[in-house]
Amino acid sequence: MYKVSIFLILLIILIKATAISQDLDIDELLEKVDRLEKNVSDLQKGKFDELDKSLSSGYISRNEQRLDDIETKNRANFGLIEEIDNKIKDLEQKLNILNKEYQSKISNIDKQINSIKKKKNTISELEPDSKNKIEVKVNESNLPVKQVENINETEIKKKYENAIKLLWANKFNEAETHLLELKNINPEDLMPNIQYWLGEVYYANKNFQQAIIEFGEGFAKYPDSIKGPDNLLKLGLSFSNLNRKNDACNAFFELELKFKNAARNVIERSQNERKKLDCPIE
Repeated sequence: MYKVSIFLILLIILIKATAISQDLDIDELLEKVDRLEKNVSDLQKGKFDELDKSLSSGYISRNEQRLDDIETKNRANFGLIEEIDNKIKDLEQKLNILNKEYQSKISNIDKQINSIKKKKNTISELEPDSKNKIEVKVNESNLPVKQVENINETEIKKKYENAIKLLWANKFNEAETHLLELKNINPEDLMPNIQYWLGEVYYANKNFQQAIIEFGEGFAKYPDSIKGPDNLLKLGLSFSNLNRKNDACNAFFELELKFKNAARNVIERSQNERKKLDCPIE
């Protein structure tokens, strides 16, 4: 705009100079200059207005498009947030259900543990007449065992393996002899097993009175051995076979209380036997 004004001034000066030199009508020339200046001004104003409209239109159009894009993304985000919120609520409901089930199971387990504690009687708390019977049976049934001297560890292990093979072959008398000899030798590392299998010999031979003695001795002497749970299980079964329900129930209760991590088949057998005997829970 500044350059145009200078140009007009120069043009006016030039025209005046020309008019003077050529003796032209000054007023007429000035009138033409005014029209020219007006035309230039109108032209500039029109261009600027057109440019302004063009710029304004493009700017608004782009902004409107951006706003539309933002709104579209917001709607998508709101939908996603709503979906996530619904999933969280669903998970919270499931968690509450699982928590209630868990609390119910814990409550039932606590009740069972309390019932077992109430009914817990150690194996030593047998009926007086039963104890007398067992003691008499110990003296009557133990077979004489010959002394074994100068037997090495390899021979002991071989004799033990033979005793087990004889038991599985239903040769109970021979198995009993081998095990009693081993018991007399008293190999420390094998004694829990020897004591248990001796009880198995009498149990398999349906000599439940003597089985009670051997299993009871095995649990009393080696309560923390690997055969501890098995001794209590077979002790309870031996009592059950003699119709001594209370003693059998006590043995099963003791097993499940003391050996919670025992082999699954041992625990399940104990639980099934308690149900069969209808052992009191409370």
